[in-house]
Amino acid sequence: YVQNGVTKVFKGYNTKQCGWDGGDCIKFNAKYPNCSVDRPYIIGDGHCDNRIVVGVITSSSPEGQLSYEETLTGYNTAQCGWDGGDCLEFNEKYPDCNVNYPYRIGDDFCHGGIYNSEKCGWDGGDCTEFNERYPDCRASSPSDIGNGSCDEDYNNIQCGWDGGDCIHVGYPDCHVGDPSYIGNGFCGSSYNTEACGWDGGDCEVFNKNYPECSVSNPSRIGNGRCDGDDYNTEECGWDGGDCAVASYPDCNVDEPSLIGDGECDGEP
Repeated sequence: YVQNGVTKVFKGYNTKQCGWDGGDCIKFNAKYPNCSVDRPYIIGDGHCDNRIVVGVITSSSPEGQLSYEETLTGYNTAQCGWDGGDCLEFNEKYPDCNVNYPYRIGDDFCHGGIYNSEKCGWDGGDCTEFNERYPDCRASSPSDIGNGSCDEDYNNIQCGWDGGDCIHVGYPDCHVGDPSYIGNGFCGSSYNTEACGWDGGDCEVFNKNYPECSVSNPSRIGNGRCDGDDYNTEECGWDGGDCAVASYPDCNVDEPSLIGDGECDGEP
């Protein structure tokens, strides 16, 4: 921050310069002389805290723009009396479980990552049912599985095709990134399979007209624009006619609009 035109670095309230927060921190400092945390008031509040990311103001520009620095502070340490005793029971039960928010363990909600590990008691038992149902599913957010929305990261057999969220009712053997695209009126190449009902019928006309045409986006064929490359082939009907030049039926180029534009374009 800036005071009287001088930029000063904010280092906290519990300092000698600030009178140990105007005397508010004297008892705390006497009890925990080596405990250096940013929020002393949460020690002994009944919640076991471990590490908290905090933003500390480090400087300020003359224009008033503040600069922040994120730091990790530890509460569940011997210096801080194991968070003022709040973490004693937790440490006894899970001595090797080092997580940012110990109070989340056993809160009746399955958290992923390190929380759902043996050393953390499978999130204090909250993930037991999930692990029984999906023993090989490594989900960072187990609550997203079976929430009614298809998540591509969990769209695999280990996670039960996202707990069924990624299974299309009419095509149980169709496993694609987003089943909601099936039957949406646009033919998609990855959905154009027998298991997906040829994209819920969206690709039937395309397959009939261009049985040998293999492109990443079939809906671009015949859309009024010459796409060139794999689309501008005989198998794809010269992009469904988009790349054909009426006056020059044997002229196959990627940009037919350049023909007769008043400029000699020459070789590609």
